[in-house]
Amino acid sequence: MLSDLVDDGVEIRLLHAKEPGPNFRKDFDLYPGLLKGLERNICPRVHLKTIVVDGRLAYLGSANLTGAGMGAKSKDRRNFESGIISDEPYMVSGIMEQFDEIWMGAMCDTCKRREYCSDPIA
Repeated sequence: MLSDLVDDGVEIRLLHAKEPGPNFRKDFDLYPGLLKGLERNICPRVHLKTIVVDGRLAYLGSANLTGAGMGAKSKDRRNFESGIISDEPYMVSGIMEQFDEIWMGAMCDTCKRREYCSDPIA
């Protein structure tokens, strides 16, 4: 789906806490268009899960994008997660602002984990 969106000109930014594992890499490599069209940054402090669509709709939650996090393993093998979806402008702008500050490295100088960052943003 992400590859199709990139092919359609949609800008996608993905913020990781660390370099993704081999399963992600194997899947990612199946879609060469993502190499050019998907922007990625790494920040070892990132634990937020955020999705913003066109600056109008936002999701903010705790679930990792894994089978257990998204409830896909089974009814009895899932994590207990929480999240919200909002189209309220003040909520969406606050969520976007938090993501953008991390993306642009606004906290890098005072982070205290810079030694774990393979490629500091700022």
